[in-house]
Amino acid sequence: MGNTRYLIDKHNADPNYELLYISKSKYENDWHSTAHFHPFTEIFFITNGQGTFLLDDKVVKVNKWDLIIINPNCLHTEKSSLSDVPLEYTVLGVDNLLLNFPESYSLIDNDRQIKQYIIKNCFRDKEIILDYFDRLLLEVENKAFNYELVCKSILILFITHIIRNTTSSLFIEESQEKINLECMKIKNYIDAHYSQNITLDFLSDLSYMNKFHLVHTFTKEIGVSPINYVITRRIQEAKNLLATTNYSIRDIASIVGFSNSSYFSQMFRKVSGMSPKSYRIENSVLEKV
Repeated sequence: MGNTRYLIDKHNADPNYELLYISKSKYENDWHSTAHFHPFTEIFFITNGQGTFLLDDKVVKVNKWDLIIINPNCLHTEKSSLSDVPLEYTVLGVDNLLLNFPESYSLIDNDRQIKQYIIKNCFRDKEIILDYFDRLLLEVENKAFNYELVCKSILILFITHIIRNTTSSLFIEESQEKINLECMKIKNYIDAHYSQNITLDFLSDLSYMNKFHLVHTFTKEIGVSPINYVITRRIQEAKNLLATTNYSIRDIASIVGFSNSSYFSQMFRKVSGMSPKSYRIENSVLEKV
């Protein structure tokens, strides 16, 4: 009896990129096309129609079965060309993934040449790619046991297929702890405007990220969700006012952005572990002078 054993090298066995979302889009009259960028990679697959993509400062035509891979922080947007055959696509958002495309346009980044995007027609591979995307959609929609692990496994297979069938090579982002530009922009805005009416919809428009990506990315980088950061920032300022002024608790609630003093007291207790009145008694500079 013959027996051949093959040992598996493990140096590339555990990629750490993750699927942030998968969505299907179709061009309609209310399509809002605004140039934006993300701190993660987006992978588009055109399933119908024709259109154009603005990629950095270039306008590029796209057609059915085109695969468009856009690396992090590449300014982009998309637009349909034909009203009777609207542009349709499926898109993946993938974190911790950076691909190098020797055949595409380049960007010099930290003395390393990193390519911004690639567009490749995948007519011959369309059934394979559609199968990957359909399986991902099925897992996300059904959310069966361990669907997250299944999604990652499918994603790994898909990305491996891309690398094997193009001249791309894989880079994992080196600094996972740096605050990305969108999150810093949002954080700075909240720090300066915490007393205003700040909603998740507003922050989503401000950052050109949809609400799901915004919450995911901001929470990952900052440690709390955007709205919880707004509340925390307001409570921080309220503590300062309670300790250094004679403003009433109702007035302080209004000054820091709470329209309801009862809700302010509830949030203050939740964040600080005591009521605004108790905090003032223990920390008032005026009473100690």
